[in-house]
Amino acid sequence: MKNSFLDKLLHRMDRVGSDDLQIYLQRLAKEKGFLETIFNTLQEGILVIDQKGKILYFNSSAQNLIGIPNEKALDEPIAKYLRDFDWKTILADGKVLTRDIEVSYPEERFLSSYIVPLTDDHHMIHAYALILHDLTRYREKTLETIESEKINALTVLAAGVAHELGNPLNSLNIHFQLLERELRKKGGDSPDIQEHIRVVRGEIERLDSIIHQFLQALRPATLERQPASINEVIQESLMVLKPEIDDRDILLETDYGIDLPPIQIDRNRMKQVFYNLIKNAIQATRKGGILKIATGANDTHLLIAFIDNGVGIPAENITRLSEPFFTTKPLGSGLGLLIVRRIIREHGGELQIDSQEGIGTTVRLLLPLTEKRVRMLTR
Repeated sequence: MKNSFLDKLLHRMDRVGSDDLQIYLQRLAKEKGFLETIFNTLQEGILVIDQKGKILYFNSSAQNLIGIPNEKALDEPIAKYLRDFDWKTILADGKVLTRDIEVSYPEERFLSSYIVPLTDDHHMIHAYALILHDLTRYREKTLETIESEKINALTVLAAGVAHELGNPLNSLNIHFQLLERELRKKGGDSPDIQEHIRVVRGEIERLDSIIHQFLQALRPATLERQPASINEVIQESLMVLKPEIDDRDILLETDYGIDLPPIQIDRNRMKQVFYNLIKNAIQATRKGGILKIATGANDTHLLIAFIDNGVGIPAENITRLSEPFFTTKPLGSGLGLLIVRRIIREHGGELQIDSQEGIGTTVRLLLPLTEKRVRMLTR
């Protein structure tokens, strides 16, 4: 800056006395501290890099965003903290560069980066400014919007499915029952005929169940909240699946938190969540495996974990678990987790899934202790 205080001082150095110089230096230190305070209040990470790629300056946000430890990082290469850039080419070209990047340290973040050369009066590059903006929350909101739009589109489809499949299926079920009665009257009770009847009845019930789940997964529901003990609701859900757990010789471990506060939930809808998650764990766990259910609480949330040592989920499938109709089960509808996620979101909670193929899966539910209203999109 041509008219800066420092520029003026340099032009007057030969006429400045030692006392005045001390005053001027104090003023410079004050200005420097003021500017540093401003830079450290910015949410954007700002770094200055020399032509060799070494760090000359960084503010607090840059330190937090890419894990710069302390002032000792000055003079270190920027490539140590941002390895995905071809710094040799960038510094040689001297051009403005904009790029979105993903960093994993000190935590998983999505950043937009802006690199611009800093030139002197003769347009010679003497350093580079690197500006980092955290896009993580924006990206998460975008993904949530996309998910809501998907569900919204499926809601419209659901009305057509209900009409086109539900009504004919009901008619088919009624006529099948009439046909079954006629066969009985005419002595159609041979093992072969009974087996065919059993298969047809099972397939009709399965189709009816898929349609019911599909509509239930998409329609916004009015929650009937009442205070409930989460441990009791889990126990009631387990009772339904106890025969299947015993049949598969699965060891059930429970670690229920003591003195957990009652929570406002729709008891039946929450049972449906637990039923789906326990059923998934049972089906993923080999005979003789272990299923552990644990509950607890912190200052803001009630915590529930379902931990199995089953087959686990491949990494490439983890991100697809919330997609409607995506399933790895031969007879699965791909709607169970969609229903679970929707019910938990209606309760203002959060669903987390951690899994390793061949090791097992952990599903965590976080339910707010105070009611957090969530507005669901409707048509």
